Amino acid sequence: MKLVMLVVEEKSIADTLCFLLKDDFVSMVVSPSSVRDEILKHRPDIIVMDFLFKEISTYQIVETISKTISDVPVIALVDSFGPSSRRLMDSGVYEIIEKPFDPEKFKYALKRAGSFVEAKRKERIESSGSKEEKVRLHTIENTFFQKLSELIVGHFKDPDSLISSIINLVRVHLSLSGISFFVRKGDEFVFHSGSGVEKRFFNRIRFNQDSAIYRWLISERKVLQKNIQNDPEVSSEMNFLKANLLLPLLNRDGNVYGFFSCGSRITGEDFDADTIRFFVAIVTYLSVLIEDAFLFQDSVVQKEFQKIILENVPTGIIVLDDRCNVMVFNRHAESILGKKAIDVINSSVEKCGVEFASRIRVAVAEKRKINREELFMKTSKKWLGMSCDFIRQNNDTVWATVIFQDITFAKELENEKKRIEQNQYWQHIARQLSHEIKNPLVAIKTFACLLPERFSDESFRTQFYSIVNDEIRRLTVLVEKIARLADREPLALNRVNFFEVLKKIQEKFPSAEIVSKDGVDISAEADRYKIQEAIEFLLDFCVQDIKSGGKIKISLEADTGVIEIKIEESGSCISIESPEDMFQPFSNHLNAITSLNLAICRKIVEQHSGSIRVEFLSAGEKRFILTLPAAKQ
Repeated sequence: MKLVMLVVEEKSIADTLCFLLKDDFVSMVVSPSSVRDEILKHRPDIIVMDFLFKEISTYQIVETISKTISDVPVIALVDSFGPSSRRLMDSGVYEIIEKPFDPEKFKYALKRAGSFVEAKRKERIESSGSKEEKVRLHTIENTFFQKLSELIVGHFKDPDSLISSIINLVRVHLSLSGISFFVRKGDEFVFHSGSGVEKRFFNRIRFNQDSAIYRWLISERKVLQKNIQNDPEVSSEMNFLKANLLLPLLNRDGNVYGFFSCGSRITGEDFDADTIRFFVAIVTYLSVLIEDAFLFQDSVVQKEFQKIILENVPTGIIVLDDRCNVMVFNRHAESILGKKAIDVINSSVEKCGVEFASRIRVAVAEKRKINREELFMKTSKKWLGMSCDFIRQNNDTVWATVIFQDITFAKELENEKKRIEQNQYWQHIARQLSHEIKNPLVAIKTFACLLPERFSDESFRTQFYSIVNDEIRRLTVLVEKIARLADREPLALNRVNFFEVLKKIQEKFPSAEIVSKDGVDISAEADRYKIQEAIEFLLDFCVQDIKSGGKIKISLEADTGVIEIKIEESGSCISIESPEDMFQPFSNHLNAITSLNLAICRKIVEQHSGSIRVEFLSAGEKRFILTLPAAKQ
């Protein structure tokens, strides 16, 4: 049995591959960093590698393999076909397989790689006659599949271009006078594309249920060779096509969805047993490939946007028909409402919860939109922020779209702040927080309303794809910052040299000048990473304020048990009305992320029993003063 070396880091992938290989190959898993040593030690026959690794480039791995051992086929598992896949092929990778892959396709790739290994071994052994011919055929076969892999990388997302390229590859590789591809549409096969044939004539050809070829392909579902077929009606139709060979393509259900019609060989050779075997191998591979390409073409827009809109956006989305039956129920709706989609879809909205359903029923009955309304669910003790709008056709409501979010955390944060600070102040915070969290719903809601009528508009889809992704990223960062602000994790206190901390920070902000009036041994009990983060948040603000050309000066001094850090900057690009606004979450004068960063900074300083304030100097310049208890001697 041949040894397959698996260069992967993810345990789940390694386990899956080992399971697929266990009956036909011996497999071993190695880490990317030990590839060279393991190759020299074990001399694998085939190498399968993942595309991304944590600490080393994929291309470095490929280079290491090629320098360490020659003529070993490398199969790379990629996330998607694209420029990176092309680069891998150019680097000498034997074949590219897109994840998640069809197990049979993966096994077939391994089988061909094994044949490639055998062919290379036979090339090094002096032989004659039929052995040399088999080596030649193996070489031809593997060359074909390597070229096919390159075509897949370049054309997978365009099935028409992919099929056209495959047709040309097969025709040239097998020296065919002509080749055409017919695809099944309903109850007939129609011409799709071809090479070396009269396309205008073929475009008029139809093979329906009255056709002998149609009946033969549907019933037999195997390669059809004219000289071996005794049915005169089939032979007559093959002569009509000028075809010596028909190669059916089977989908995953075993049904014929298309076929290749191959003419004679311009070399004058017949289709011998080895050539037929090669054709069978091609058809087995292309059946899955072309079916996947068609499926990709038919569903990529719908699936990708459904994934983005319904799954990745951290909001619950429910779509109801005109009778308030649930038609769409995404996974965030499952999480928020504690229901399973399988139990809710095609059922009435009451399956989502009585409190939730009663509010939606009222909106639907009154045909009145809900705009950013908050609903408290007594049974689950959750606060929901929700909106509801309608999709109409010919002035009749056909769909109701409900978009909602669990804002319990935001409400709890609001209540907590109210107990600490003045009531009016924290009402303002809640409004700003609600604004920042719910802003992404505008793009999502607009897209949900317009998608049915604008689905075919590519520019519309492209525009909203970009918008929604940006909103997802922004919302993710915002939620992380809010969580940090509410975090009560205790400090990991150790003796910290603050001069060393500032020098470390200077690596990130090289334009900042550091001056220490009391030497370099100024220490305090602190959480090094959190206090460093707090100072970096201050410097991030300073960089925004000065933009280009300004200066930042950091001074460090110690006095009577207190460490004082002053940060002076000469910027005036950000206008702040009062020092009290500087460290308030969601300050009106700062963007949400910067405002939260400064609020987190103050929280960290106060956790260290310190204080922080800002002084406004002339011409908009600012001075931050941070004080902390010094370490006891």
